[in-house]
Amino acid sequence: GELTEMMGDLFIGHDMPEPPKESFFKGLFGGGSRSLDREDRVLTIQRLNSTLLMLLFSVGESSGRASRTVAKHIPGPNAGAEGLRERVTTATGEVNMAHQMVLERGEKLSQLEERTARMMSEAEGFSQSAHGLMLKYKDKKWYQL
Repeated sequence: GELTEMMGDLFIGHDMPEPPKESFFKGLFGGGSRSLDREDRVLTIQRLNSTLLMLLFSVGESSGRASRTVAKHIPGPNAGAEGLRERVTTATGEVNMAHQMVLERGEKLSQLEERTARMMSEAEGFSQSAHGLMLKYKDKKWYQL
């Protein structure tokens, strides 16, 4: 007997707690199929009515005061036109900027084309002068220079 008393338990035994009560909304909306007798249905309807009344009239510390979320700003008939006007102005500005950038790019490309043509003509001149010098000194020996 002493050996079993010296050995510990893997767990401590406790009484099982009561199962939690089914919530009102779970029972109302997703409680599955359970049969309600007349008394339960009357109680459910009474609870539902009292809950709805509390929600509608918000009984409590906020009663008597106006709710902050009641008043909303309703824009006039020109509010949509004003937003549209802003978007059109923004789009027009962006199109003008893109047009200006295209013009600047065109100018830079023409300048580049002119510089390239000038470099080609200078290279051709250099090639001709180098060829002329080569022909002039082609038949001469190093000691004749």
